[in-house]
Amino acid sequence: MVVNCTEYFFEQQIDHFAPSPGTYQQRYFVNSEYYTPGGPMFFYLGNEADVTLYVNATGLIWENAEEFGALIVFAEHRYYGVSQLFPEDPLSNLQYLSTEQALMDYVTLISTLKSTYSFSSTDSVIGFGGSYGGMLASWARMKYPHVWDGAIAGSAPIVSFEDMTPGVDPNFYAEGVTYDVTTAAGASEFCEANLRKAFADTALTTLDPSTLRSALQLCDDDDTSDDDIGWSATFWLNEALSYMAMGNFPYPSTYILNGDGVLPAFPVRVACEYLSEDLTRDDKIDEWLIGLSNFAGVYYNYTSTLTCNKLSSPVNRESEIVNTLWNYQYCSQIFQLFGQGDDESDMFWDAPWDGDASAQSCVESNGIYPDRSHFALSYGNKADWAREASNIVWSQGEYDPWRGGGVQEDLNDSLIAVVIGEAAHHLDLFFSHEGDTDEVIAARKLEMDNVRKWIREKRGN
Repeated sequence: MVVNCTEYFFEQQIDHFAPSPGTYQQRYFVNSEYYTPGGPMFFYLGNEADVTLYVNATGLIWENAEEFGALIVFAEHRYYGVSQLFPEDPLSNLQYLSTEQALMDYVTLISTLKSTYSFSSTDSVIGFGGSYGGMLASWARMKYPHVWDGAIAGSAPIVSFEDMTPGVDPNFYAEGVTYDVTTAAGASEFCEANLRKAFADTALTTLDPSTLRSALQLCDDDDTSDDDIGWSATFWLNEALSYMAMGNFPYPSTYILNGDGVLPAFPVRVACEYLSEDLTRDDKIDEWLIGLSNFAGVYYNYTSTLTCNKLSSPVNRESEIVNTLWNYQYCSQIFQLFGQGDDESDMFWDAPWDGDASAQSCVESNGIYPDRSHFALSYGNKADWAREASNIVWSQGEYDPWRGGGVQEDLNDSLIAVVIGEAAHHLDLFFSHEGDTDEVIAARKLEMDNVRKWIREKRGN
């Protein structure tokens, strides 16, 4: 449910870069309550979900709009939410789902809004985005600096690609997830050891299928085969942990569940309480399995109404659609590095990054070969940004597994990075909360101080 906004639709070209087969209706939301002539446009670059998720979650915009006299705009990303190019078959013709097409949608929309609200040449547009939206905000400022005067990019893993220089450790994500289940991140003492048995030792793949079905409380109609059940259970557990790590916020939140459900405060810590004892001995196998089931249940059974589990079921229908679209985007352009299996830094089975094998997997699953060097060739590397780009603040959360794929150090005087202690996936973009730490409060102040500076510079004062 969206309050304080007016919903609009804007006719966009399906293809901005070739003769277009038609147009589609892009949804966006506007609030002009605080807008005063000469004020900036706060423009949220929608990412891979229904844009109402960001309208309702991005408190950094809402809480600062009045002070800045800002026009608030939230634009929905093509193919997501109701911004469907082919409504009768939303997952068809995905060749028009690209970062370039999405950015040009936003450029075109901003041009019209500037005319509608009589923006002058000294009025600013500030981009905001989190995760993939933060990547879009970063690229938007780099590629279209005449459109966006600055960008706040939360948890944007924009250096997590092949051919970036310097490159990142391909195991960064696995290392980040592992960190969240350690005592350093507030988890119970034996949580990591119990999960390491499931992951690094692949212990679930060695157990009798009937034992797994019983201990994990699988539904009678779960159709996972006996041959596949060990690995399916391992992936099922891993998915729950991954999403809870991203959503390891200090208070209850609907964000990671795409607005359809609530995870508890610090969900990884809550889940780890089910693995707070050393259950790795063979005589503790039943207790260990029940602990793993309850651990995953913090994520999958967020309603506390499920009576059994299905290894093949997504957490909800909205997340299933998003995952299908995102898999296409990964296999077409957003071909990020994912490796694991370093015993010193992560708790997972040995699966080092193999770009060739991952690319072939995309061919088999989506029928397309990734553009593996797309972002390095299109936008350059950190040294290029330091020399040529400006006016971006990147934030990373200590508990966010994406942190290692983002910018974590200042690149020049106006390309600023901040790592926020005890924060997860772009917590700084959310509404203020009584549970906020001093660090996230300071990060928000840093971001808006930079926004203020960018606006003053555009005005020439």
